[in-house]
Amino acid sequence: MICLLCGLMIVLAPAPVRGVDSVELAIDALAGEGWQVDTLRVVLRPGEEHHGLELQADTLRLGEEFELRAVHAECAAMRLRGLGGDCPDGRIRFEHPWLGAQTLPARFSYAHPGRLDLQLEGLLLAGGPVDVHVKMDDGQWELDARGEGLDLQALAALSADAGWPWPVTASGDGRLTFAARGRGALPDTLDLDLSVGDTAFSSEDGLRAGEAVDADLAVAVAREDGGYRVELTGRWTGGGVYLHPVYVEADVPVRLSMQGSMDLAARVLTVDGFELDHPGVLGIAGRGTWAIDRGLSGLEATVQLDRMDLPAAYELFGQPFLPGTALGVLDTEGLLAGGLRLHEGSLQEVVLNASRVTAHDRMGRFAVQGLDAALHWRAAGDAPLSRVSMDGGHVYGIALGASRFRPVIGRDGFHLPEPVHLPVLDGALEIRDLRVAGLDGGDARWQFDGGLTPVSMEQLTAALGWPELSGTLAGIIPEVRYEQGLLTVGGRLLVRAFDGSVTLGELRLRDPLGVAPEFSAQIQIRDIDLAQLTRTFDFGRITGRLEGDVRDLVLVRWAPVQFDAELRTPPGDTSTRRISQRAVDNLTQVGGGVGGVLSGGFLRFFEDFGYRRLGLSCRLVGEVCHMDGVAPAAQGYYIVQGAGLPRIDVIGFTRQVAWRDLVARLAVIIQDSGGPEVR
Repeated sequence: MICLLCGLMIVLAPAPVRGVDSVELAIDALAGEGWQVDTLRVVLRPGEEHHGLELQADTLRLGEEFELRAVHAECAAMRLRGLGGDCPDGRIRFEHPWLGAQTLPARFSYAHPGRLDLQLEGLLLAGGPVDVHVKMDDGQWELDARGEGLDLQALAALSADAGWPWPVTASGDGRLTFAARGRGALPDTLDLDLSVGDTAFSSEDGLRAGEAVDADLAVAVAREDGGYRVELTGRWTGGGVYLHPVYVEADVPVRLSMQGSMDLAARVLTVDGFELDHPGVLGIAGRGTWAIDRGLSGLEATVQLDRMDLPAAYELFGQPFLPGTALGVLDTEGLLAGGLRLHEGSLQEVVLNASRVTAHDRMGRFAVQGLDAALHWRAAGDAPLSRVSMDGGHVYGIALGASRFRPVIGRDGFHLPEPVHLPVLDGALEIRDLRVAGLDGGDARWQFDGGLTPVSMEQLTAALGWPELSGTLAGIIPEVRYEQGLLTVGGRLLVRAFDGSVTLGELRLRDPLGVAPEFSAQIQIRDIDLAQLTRTFDFGRITGRLEGDVRDLVLVRWAPVQFDAELRTPPGDTSTRRISQRAVDNLTQVGGGVGGVLSGGFLRFFEDFGYRRLGLSCRLVGEVCHMDGVAPAAQGYYIVQGAGLPRIDVIGFTRQVAWRDLVARLAVIIQDSGGPEVR
């Protein structure tokens, strides 16, 4: 078309002499490869040196989707140069559905047989000016564009008008540089540089947001063998981004790069390599292919976690997914690394390495120190043997020593083929045949057999913050199970203390590392030496033996909510049974009486008294303790039935007492004696 116009101008150059002022050409439709013009009108005004040109068209279509309407181009002083010409000062007006009405300065030149150079200045795009430069030469074309001060909110509106709505609303400034070279409809090369500054965005559901974001992206595309070679680099240099539930700030520049290719015929994307570097947090690299038409099953990938630095990676990418769990509030240190492999979209292999990892629960429930690990998992076949070691740690303040083991990891769990010796205070927990399953479905379960070699009660009670007890804790544990949040112990634990024994059976612990663990047990107390017991708690001296049972004990958050407890003198006890004035006074207060009744009268001259039997029971229901003794009395119940002369009986009068009041009475008794705190 331009050749036709220039040819007419050459013929009509001397027209003014012959009295020709203008020549008009009208064409209903004109089309070429990739373009079409409808209702074209061309007006030529020949001059001596410069010639006027005016072009009007109802529509100009470029490609299949881009259409300009009411196109009007004019050049008042076009100069002819052989079979071509140039226009140094022209104007173009048009309308577009989402670009709106535009009037642009334009410069162009043309040389036969098809060399075109067109420059447009100030194209208004999203509130900012964009300069466009187009070149064509013998079927080869070039397109360059540069724009600054682009308003992202307006750009989002334009994108929505064009049929590509953004998933977020955005505001801020943008800058772009675009360059494409090609022959035909598709480019041979394409380079895009995009920068945004002080950008804010948010999604309607509030699950994605950003503020003060500064970032830039560079994309380079080049044709190769039926497809395109693609290189991408990006930098995020400022601001914060929230992608539920993760919030990350670019305190240091975050860098992303990718190199790959796209096979257009096969619709296969190949990533030769990508890297994500967040200094001080993590570094990731990988490669893979994706057959797009096959969906997720067409994905083959290998991802390498070069490093994950703790605590930053835990706080940014771990903690947001773990609220309310045992791992939700940790202080961490150390380094993680590893990798994974996908085949047909399914996870096939995972490697995780830990180096000098330390994790302390801020609620004081547990800690791990000096953890080193190399863990290997495969979906099929045998994985390499894993290894784990740690310097120590604790569970609820109970110290754990150094340990190491080599787990065999299967598809949904692991097992320990060899026994593990785990030091616990001055004893040890022996773990045999540990098997863990259900890890792939989020319903973990495990079991093992084991035993507890004697642990000093002095060290155990000190670790738990309890009154100091002497003796040992040991036991054979034939079957320990954990399933659906419930830990059960099949055997019994035996505590040797005060020359007697305390046996714990039917042990249950629900949600052991949760915020509200629930513990239940049946407890038997046998042949306790009361002299040692009362000396330990400084309750007032009592001699003799003691037995008892605590049935249906339930603790929630380690505080009792239910039990049926009874302490009593064993039937047939032949030991010497004596009770001091102070012990009588304290037991009177426990039973609801007034202390100090022996401080007056002749009984004050006796240091202790004989007794036949003693006992006290409490059945806790709700927050009320239902109390009883060894036998009914006229107005209550006997806590102590005296023997010999002078005879002392201790009678309780309160049958029901609030548990907190009973604990308060015991606290007063112990604190008055200068003994340990009662909670």
